[in-house]
Amino acid sequence: MEPVVILQDGARGDETALRWAAAHAQLVGTGLEIHRPQDDFRAQLVVVGYRGPRTSALGLGEHVLPLLTTTRCDTVVVRGTPAAIDATHRHVTVLVSGGPGDGRVLRHAADLAQRRGAALRVLHAAPQSPVRCGLEADQSYVLARASATLNGVPHHAVMVRAQPHEAIARCTDTDLIVVGSGDAHESGTVTKAALHHAPCPVLVVHQPVLEAHHGRVAVPAPRRPVRAQA
Repeated sequence: MEPVVILQDGARGDETALRWAAAHAQLVGTGLEIHRPQDDFRAQLVVVGYRGPRTSALGLGEHVLPLLTTTRCDTVVVRGTPAAIDATHRHVTVLVSGGPGDGRVLRHAADLAQRRGAALRVLHAAPQSPVRCGLEADQSYVLARASATLNGVPHHAVMVRAQPHEAIARCTDTDLIVVGSGDAHESGTVTKAALHHAPCPVLVVHQPVLEAHHGRVAVPAPRRPVRAQA
């Protein structure tokens, strides 16, 4: 089984991220390795620390956003309150959009909630349209599809009239927010909103790439260097 890998560069947030990564590795029963951002390595999960509001990319550090589009495994950015980082709230929140990637994200979130003994919240955020009414009716299919995917897994479904970043910032009782990674070339807007505004660690679930020439989903091998070989 591939290890949990924490990337460290000696910056602020590394110690907190190391503590979170060690607890997660123990939870899933695998090893923990420490690497620098320029290293080549194999991992089932990459963990990085939040750098604070005065650093580049609104605290994410220069290597985080590129990492999300080059690695083929999940990534966690450790940020938020001490209570959330120490998993004292016993809640995992998963963001769904109604898109094709929701299923994979939901399954990851459900597995982590079960491992942690935490309640699972399914959250869909959509702002009120200025010209259309009945948001609940228009968007109800998103949560209905999520419930069908979870297939009996206990959860609480919530839809809010807000921009994603507003809804995310309100998740103050959550230990972990789970989101999809966006497309193969750029992190999605919801992903970036979570990384910049979440009051807790954020797990970004890697999405398989839809092959343009063959029209099928290419599921990547679970082992792959994070940085491509020269």
